[in-house]
Amino acid sequence: MKQIQLKISTPSEPIRPGRGFYQLEEDALFVQISMFTERKHFFNYLENEKLQFDLDREGNLIFIEVDHPRRHWESDEKLKAPARAEAAEIKWLHFREELPEAVFLTNQNKSILKLEFSKSKSPLFYYLADSVIAETDKNNHLTAIWVTEISDDFAGKEIAEFRQEHRIAKSYFL
Repeated sequence: MKQIQLKISTPSEPIRPGRGFYQLEEDALFVQISMFTERKHFFNYLENEKLQFDLDREGNLIFIEVDHPRRHWESDEKLKAPARAEAAEIKWLHFREELPEAVFLTNQNKSILKLEFSKSKSPLFYYLADSVIAETDKNNHLTAIWVTEISDDFAGKEIAEFRQEHRIAKSYFL
């Protein structure tokens, strides 16, 4: 099975704002992880039929698009987000490749999504943003992405408000 290799190091900045916005009219989940700036803007992506991870030039994950309607996510009433995660700087390596297939797991009210690529006996958890967590194995292979806060969004209003609230200097967002 193809694995996504990450470089994990000591954080150089605070945990970024981020969360999931379920686009009701598109039946898609948009996960904002970082604001675009002159230095941090879209460069490349990893994708498969149901997922796209947007990355900046340095290999930072900045946006996730889930094109798999939540009515098809597997519901698990026992699913709970990781209780603890560490702050870290995470870089995606070899990001010109295809994403492996994921299992889409959610809680009963669909406020959490776990994109599971593989299982790990001793998972490690790292913040990508305050409501987005990377799960890895001990060799820094990505095993899952957790989106721990998802809100319904109609016509992109919620994500636009979020971007405006967290706007930083020279942002590419309006």
